[in-house]
Order: sequence, then C-alpha cells, then structure tokens
Amino acid sequence: MEKNYTITREKHLDHLVRVVPILCLAYGIQSFMMMNYAQGGATGVLVFLLGVSLALSVVALVTYDHKHHVAWSEDSFEVKAPWSFAVTTVARESIQSIDVVGSPEEFQTVIVKLHDRRQFTFYFTDNGLEFKAAMEKKATELSRAA
Repeated sequence: MEKNYTITREKHLDHLVRVVPILCLAYGIQSFMMMNYAQGGATGVLVFLLGVSLALSVVALVTYDHKHHVAWSEDSFEVKAPWSFAVTTVARESIQSIDVVGSPEEFQTVIVKLHDRRQFTFYFTDNGLEFKAAMEKKATELSRAA
C-alpha cells in the first residue's frame, strides 16, 4: 500500500506533558495525607498500588501514541499495532461511515464503521478531519463514476 498520509497524535502528547505533572502532584498530596492521617494497616500498600496504576496509565497512553500507526492513501487505510501482531488493511469500498468527535484545535476520536459491522476507533488523533475528508472524497469520486 502506498502510504501517503498518517494519523498523528502530537497534540495528545503535548497534553500529557501538561497534565501528568499535575496528576503526580495530586497523587503526592493524597499519598502524604493518607500516610499521615489515615487509620489502618494497609495504607502503605494502597499508596504503592495507586502509584503503580498511575505510572502504568501514563506508560500505556504514551505507548499507544507512539506504537499505534494508521496510514492512508486514496483507496485504503492500514492499521498497525504491536499488540495485535498483524497489519490490517481496509479498502475504501468497505467503509460505511466515518465519524470524527472533537474539534480541529484539540485531539479527536475517529470512528470508522465498515459494511461488515466491524468498527475501528482511533483515539487522540490530530488530523482526523483530514482522514475523513480524504476517504469521503474518494467515495464521492467513486459514486460519480458509477
């Protein structure tokens, strides 16, 4: 497949850089309060588990942003993610609809519904509206040719 364009997630990474320090500060304050004022024996373990879950959440989001690739050309798009162990190519003709949630200023969610009832959802995208426009342009050209 000729990969002309890719979905990017730079706005989401910028957002994470702004938000993660605030989350860590809130976690630190809560941990301090729990360790000093909570009555109970499992407070240290709870604080540790909450810290691990916060760290894993951030790692999961950054991994998704860096490793989940979507490329498209005029007639298809390709999805590649290391956790699926496969590259999925979807022809333009099999797309039923494309919905984009979010504004161009922030990151968007792209929902692609196929005729065979499968659905692809791409989170935290920068250029979801460009993807939709490119896919719909090709559909319009196909319908005019018919």
